[in-house]
Amino acid sequence: MASELKKSSRGYSLIELMISLTIGLVIIGAAVNLFSKSINATWIVSQRAEMQQDARAASNLLTKDISLAGAGMPSGGVALVSGGGILAPRYGCDYTGACHLGSTNIGSITFPTQTVSGNTINYLYGVVPGWKRGVTINGTAGATDVITVVYADTAFLLFDYHVKANDINGNSVTFTLPNPAPNPLDQAVNNPGVGLQQGDLVLFTTTTGGVALAEVTAPVPAGGGPSYTVSFATGSSLLINQNAGTSGNIRNAILANSAGNVGVDLTTKMGAIATRVWLITYYLDNSTGTPTLMRQVNARQPVPVAENVADLRFTYDTYDDNGNLLNATGDGGMGLVPPISPSQIRRINLAHLTFRSQLSGGKSGYQSMDMQTSISARNMSFIDRYK
Repeated sequence: MASELKKSSRGYSLIELMISLTIGLVIIGAAVNLFSKSINATWIVSQRAEMQQDARAASNLLTKDISLAGAGMPSGGVALVSGGGILAPRYGCDYTGACHLGSTNIGSITFPTQTVSGNTINYLYGVVPGWKRGVTINGTAGATDVITVVYADTAFLLFDYHVKANDINGNSVTFTLPNPAPNPLDQAVNNPGVGLQQGDLVLFTTTTGGVALAEVTAPVPAGGGPSYTVSFATGSSLLINQNAGTSGNIRNAILANSAGNVGVDLTTKMGAIATRVWLITYYLDNSTGTPTLMRQVNARQPVPVAENVADLRFTYDTYDDNGNLLNATGDGGMGLVPPISPSQIRRINLAHLTFRSQLSGGKSGYQSMDMQTSISARNMSFIDRYK
């Protein structure tokens, strides 16, 4: 006879329940820990990827500008306005009057000088070192660097226009297309995309040896051409336009103090041509609390290139007057006695372009990345042997 199955109403014992709960908590804890590590690793990877993208984009832009230093510019630099008790020309300010350099991002820097026939003259070079002229991000490392490069703009065909000065000081200049016009329509002087803007720099040269740099001091008026009148008024933000100067301004270098050159076609009479010049300054701005790499073009308002840049430093390889190579000097040799001219710089070394992640990764802290490269100043070493 089959035995009858016995049914029990007993549940889990307390010990069994505790063991089950313990095992469950261990499994859940392990899963949570694995998930947390995965999230942290993903966050770190994304932060590093973003930092690398920003660093490479900034480095590429900076390297491109530096590689063009001196291109299309007169060999040995351009003498700026001088004499007559004027203020020294400077860079780092925009057309609104605001300045952005120095230890607190509110200063400017005067251009390097040369002594010519006993006169001290400020010069515009293809590269202007700004060793320790920037803000301090890390007190141990000290002040950061500023760098300024200069090259001619060959994309905008301003040199196709005929030049006419409307007054003895050249404070107003009219640019006129020849007939037939060789320029496409998008090359109009007042084109908002590629044309002259307030704060731009224009280099005037003549076949008679006259050279003068001037700053556009007002927006170019609207109009369909073929003539465009541009203001180069005295008292510009970079102090490049100063009527009182005895050399280096439009009046003395181009018009040669002659009223007979006012209102005539200087391109036909003197072979005068005009070329826009790019004066580009890179520096760090810490005024908002987030150190940002900034790029200023001429006397336009600066624009940000990349945020969270913790350091910016350059060194320069140059030759002295005796042909001796000076490797990796911080100031390009300008601090020597006698100083080395920046036109003798042959290589610009980006010693540190250091980026820091936007946020801390917890225990791992902030991530950082340091970019380094070296750029040949090939345009500054060019010599026309057939002159």
